[in-house]
Amino acid sequence: MSPVALLDSAIASPSIAQEATLAPSARRARPVVLERIVNLCALCGTPEGTPLFAVDGSLHVRCGRCELVREASRPIATSQVYDSDYYSTESAKGGYANYVLDASINQLTFEERLDAIEARLGRKGRLLDVGCALGDFVEVAVARGWDAEGVEISAYAAAEARSKGLRVRTGVLEDLALPSGSYDVITLYDVVEHLTDPIATLREVYRLLAPGGVLHMVTPNVGGLQARLLGAKWYHYKPGEHIYLFSPKTAREVVERARLAWSGWGRSGSYVTITYVFSRLRYYAPALFGALEAVGRTLRIGPVPFKLYVGEMEVWARRPAIVTT
Repeated sequence: MSPVALLDSAIASPSIAQEATLAPSARRARPVVLERIVNLCALCGTPEGTPLFAVDGSLHVRCGRCELVREASRPIATSQVYDSDYYSTESAKGGYANYVLDASINQLTFEERLDAIEARLGRKGRLLDVGCALGDFVEVAVARGWDAEGVEISAYAAAEARSKGLRVRTGVLEDLALPSGSYDVITLYDVVEHLTDPIATLREVYRLLAPGGVLHMVTPNVGGLQARLLGAKWYHYKPGEHIYLFSPKTAREVVERARLAWSGWGRSGSYVTITYVFSRLRYYAPALFGALEAVGRTLRIGPVPFKLYVGEMEVWARRPAIVTT
C-alpha cells in the first residue's frame, strides 16, 4: 500500500477526521490531534507495510522486511496528546483512568521493578526514568536510596513531578544534552511504543549510560498470546499514542541498533485493583463495566491489589563495559 493511501486511510476515518463535527457529548473525553503524517518503519525506514486492521479508525500495518507493527500515520505533534486530561480521563482506552488515585497501587509495581534492577546491577546508583509521568517511580527510587531523576515530554506532568520536590526535566531526551556516562540505570516504562524515533532515543540512552550500565524497558508485546488472540480488539492498540508495537524480535533489533547489548526479555505484570480492571474493560462493554467501576470506586469495593499480566514484556540490555571497534 502506498504512503498516500496509508495516510488517506488514517485521516479520512470517521473517528479522527470527522470527530470534530460531532456534538460534544459524542466526542471522546480527550482532545483529538487532527494533523497526522505518514509513519515510517522505525527499523527499515520504509513507508510500505502489510495492512493488519483499522483500530478506532487508524490503520495498523506490519513491515514486510522486519515485522515491526506500527500505525500507518501518526500525530505531527505527539506532545499535544499528553496534557492534564491524559492522567485522568474518561476514555476506557487512552491515557490513565486516574493516575493519582492509582498511585499507591503503582508503587507496588515500582518496588518490584527496583528489586529486579538492584539484583542485576548489584547496588544502587544513578537512575534516570525516561517518560516519568508524574514522577511516581522516581519518588519510589529516591525513597529507596537511589540518586534518581526523570525526563518527561508533558509540561503538565513534569511540573507536577517537580512540585513533589523531584528532579524532573521537561523535554525530549535527545534534546537535553545531558552529560555522557551519567547514569547506572535508565528506565523506559510504557514509553518506547510512544516514541517517533525509538532508535534515536535508545542511542541517546547508550551515550548516557555508564559502561556496564543497565537499560530496563517495559512495553506491550505484540507477539504475545493476548495480542494474537484479540487481534484488533487488543487493548494496547491505542491510535495516536502507541505508534510502534514491538515483539521480542523487533525489540531486540531496536536495542541492538542502538549498540546496546541485549540481556533478554520476559513477561511483565503490574499490580492492579478490580475497579481498575473494570475501567479498562469498559472498552469492550461500556455500560456494564462502567457501572461496575462507578460502584467500585464509590463503595471502595475491591481495593486489594493483585498482580495481573496484561500483555506486556520487560526488556533488559546493557551498555557494554568495554567498547570494541
